[in-house]
Amino acid sequence: MRSRSSWWPRVAAIDVAKDSGMVCTRVPHPSRAGRRVQQVWSVPARFAAVSELADQLVELGVERVVLESTADYWWIWFYLLGAAGLQCGWSTPAT
Repeated sequence: MRSRSSWWPRVAAIDVAKDSGMVCTRVPHPSRAGRRVQQVWSVPARFAAVSELADQLVELGVERVVLESTADYWWIWFYLLGAAGLQCGWSTPAT
C-alpha cells in the first residue's frame, strides 16, 4: 500500500475567506529526493488573481486542490481553478 504522501505528489490547499484565500502548495523538492517544498501565501478573491493562481498551480504541476470554506465563498475558486484543468475538492473532517 502506498503512503498517503505519495497519493498526490503535487498538491495545493486553499483556506477560503470572504475576500481572499490562504494558499499552501506542497511539491517535491527539485534536488533532494524524498523531500518536499511547501509555500504559503494569500491571494485576493478576484477573477484576475484567482486566474493567475490557476496558471501558477498548473505551471507547478499541481494535480489536486483542496478547498476549505465555511460559507459559499468557495465558488470562484472552484470554478476558475477547475476551468484551468485542476481537480478540485473539499476537505472533510476526520471521523
